[in-house]
Amino acid sequence: MANSVVKPAKVSIRTEGGLLGLKDTLQFWAIGRFLSTVVTSSEEAITDRKEADKRLDLLGRLAVFRAGLSGLISGLFVVGMALFLKDWEGAEGLSGWGFIVILTVTSSLSTAFELLFLYRDSLSTAARMAKILDIPQKELEEVELENSIPHWLIHAALGAPGFHGTMFGIDPLAKIGKVGLLIRKVLKKMRIVASATVFKMILRRMWVRLLGRVAIRAYVELISLPAFIVLNMIGMNTMMKDMRSRLVGHDLMPKVVEHAFPEGFGEMKPGLRNALHIGMVEQITTARFIHPNQIRVLDLLGDNNENDTQANDVQQRRANRFLLAVFSMSGKNSRRCKKLIRHLELHLGRIEVNLVRQEIDDAIYDLKPLERPWF
Repeated sequence: MANSVVKPAKVSIRTEGGLLGLKDTLQFWAIGRFLSTVVTSSEEAITDRKEADKRLDLLGRLAVFRAGLSGLISGLFVVGMALFLKDWEGAEGLSGWGFIVILTVTSSLSTAFELLFLYRDSLSTAARMAKILDIPQKELEEVELENSIPHWLIHAALGAPGFHGTMFGIDPLAKIGKVGLLIRKVLKKMRIVASATVFKMILRRMWVRLLGRVAIRAYVELISLPAFIVLNMIGMNTMMKDMRSRLVGHDLMPKVVEHAFPEGFGEMKPGLRNALHIGMVEQITTARFIHPNQIRVLDLLGDNNENDTQANDVQQRRANRFLLAVFSMSGKNSRRCKKLIRHLELHLGRIEVNLVRQEIDDAIYDLKPLERPWF
């Protein structure tokens, strides 16, 4: 794609029946920040795939390094407060609970700022990646949920695997059952989120209580610091991989479709189309979310039009190979998905499965083209 100078994007927010809620307002603010970073970034599109891959790898590693550094700074701030309380004369009469409360508040504030930095930094890195990949500005500004790249990157930054609502007539929670759905609704209403803030607060409070009420409490934070730095780096590395998968996948998925089905979806046999629809529904309802790359496939595939034609062995094998590729591009597979993947392995064979997975992995993380015929 040719480079072009673009003007800063303007995101218009339209609502029906009233003002946006806080969640939607923050989401559109984040999208605006993302688009602004794409425009103002000093990064340039790199047409050479090897050079682009090297630059993307470097950006990802720097983001992981900054995540570890932010964890270090945040932890040292809490350690400093703990040591201050230990040596402060005014803290002599401070009870164990008072110490816990002060450290909990300090930890909460430092972690909140830390998470805000990580969230902003991950979106900024994703915007720079989009600039390198030369994703058209028009596609980046798309606000339709099915095609909104910034929307799904924001979800990735928050650790959300995908969309839980019904799309293309597919309900991801169709297999969850009444009890599971009830529990999910209760948790949603209570807004219980297993965030890093809560996790750190619980661990720190437990360690402080378990290690006693003597001076060693001041060093609990220092002992725990390496663990939280590593957690930050692992979390950011996972996030960068998911963001890269979503960014590269937006352009890669049509190429995968063309590679797997040269005849195109329009000329596809009814049996093969039906097998793809059945497989996509099974994937989504098993994982219990719709990944952006799966949305891309469903958008390209179109409606099944009540097609119930059975696929023959050759068509089913082609469908399974493609479904495995989609699985490999749709985030981390849960334990529920492993049984479905094993079914594909039995039909395709372990060698073919490993080849397809490696090809998709190389296409996403090394930007290598798909070359081996799939039929």
